[in-house]
Amino acid sequence: MNQLVGPLFAPLQRWAETSQRQACRNAMVASTALAAGRRERDETQEFVDSVLARRARRAGAAPPSLPAARLG
Repeated sequence: MNQLVGPLFAPLQRWAETSQRQACRNAMVASTALAAGRRERDETQEFVDSVLARRARRAGAAPPSLPAARLG
């Protein structure tokens, strides 16, 4: 009996493991995408801060609203 039922349940037994592996892969891809977005946002913020600092130095003082401009 086990020889007849075994082949029928083998895919079901592998399903949980396969599903878990795919979920881990998906999580790694999502984590990588989030990290890249965070890095890009931080680089953009640094750029904006440097531009505002340059403008402030050229003008002597920036309007109060510009230094408070933040991304995110």
